[in-house]
Amino acid sequence: MSIETLWLRDRFAKKSPQAIEVNATLPVAQMPTPMTTQVPDISVIIPTQNRADSLRITLECLASGNRGGLQVEIVVVNNAGHDNTEEIVCSFAQRIPIRYLYEPTLGTFGKSHALNCALDAGSLGGLIAILDDDMSPDANWFQGVAAISARWPEKDLFTGYTHIVWPCDQVPAWATAPKLQSWLFSAGHVPETDAEMKTGRWFLGGHFWFRSRVLENGRRFKDIWVTEPDFQLDLVQSGYSGVSGRDAKAGHRVQPALLQKEVVTQRARKTGKCAAWLRVQPYREHMKQARMLHQYPVAGRIFCLANHLRWLALYLISYLFPAGGTGFARRLIALERMANYLELFRAANQLDAYSLSRRIRDTVVRAQTNRVAQTSLSS
Repeated sequence: MSIETLWLRDRFAKKSPQAIEVNATLPVAQMPTPMTTQVPDISVIIPTQNRADSLRITLECLASGNRGGLQVEIVVVNNAGHDNTEEIVCSFAQRIPIRYLYEPTLGTFGKSHALNCALDAGSLGGLIAILDDDMSPDANWFQGVAAISARWPEKDLFTGYTHIVWPCDQVPAWATAPKLQSWLFSAGHVPETDAEMKTGRWFLGGHFWFRSRVLENGRRFKDIWVTEPDFQLDLVQSGYSGVSGRDAKAGHRVQPALLQKEVVTQRARKTGKCAAWLRVQPYREHMKQARMLHQYPVAGRIFCLANHLRWLALYLISYLFPAGGTGFARRLIALERMANYLELFRAANQLDAYSLSRRIRDTVVRAQTNRVAQTSLSS
């Protein structure tokens, strides 16, 4: 049995039957072959679906990068795609260690299944990086990932600097508003010096990495749209912490559709709603909004409704500004905030951790406990 065949057999050993069936029929000669048998220092997972051309650019950046002194590998997970993604991956097999996996499960949102497919495949490095297929890592990105992680051996979660790569020269004025760029265009403008992740915050889902030791209890990504932030918040809740640094730089290639007003309007509403649920479900005591609604359910609801109305007023005021510039930018910000506070209010009415009846029940139980304790002391 050839080395290539053995490697192919081992690679499929941990995959789902569906994944094996899709790929095992391909000739071994077409499959990427490993360039090293050593455990990598850095494994880069890239989930993708029907974006082979964009993936090619990301892989070109990684293959051309400075890997001196580092053992690295790329794991591309095709999430039920049907384009020439595998062909693109194979074309890089002689330039950088690379693996190709196929995940047929789309689930509700898809990306979590692709990420979990790579985690379940195993044989990953000490550092596991998540990159979207529209990222352009800098030439020294690998060195930056290693440097930041080495400076903070007690930290387990990291991110670098993410700048925007516009799809055209004529960028609409509204798109340049700084307050939009983090949540709308996935820009991560981290401080000049290393900074620890703030409480209740998370790093960009398309450009972050973590130590493989956080997976020891079988931790995986959930099937939700904001799966990467949720993963990070769970890490923090479990006692892990993160840090950002500028050594690792990457550009986010904004898709042309994200410059269409109809698309970004829908994205603003969706971002606000998803961020609200992310902050309160499940209940995490280190999240400010969750703690407020849990401890002060009535005041918390009033706070959410008051802020929703405040942002509604700012939304209406935005129409007084130029529609092609600051007016539309203000409108998007207001839409996201309106959706966020309204969804926080709705979530509080649906989840038991924030229910008014729970608060009343807990108050009654505490009062009864106090009476029993006082009776015991007096007797």
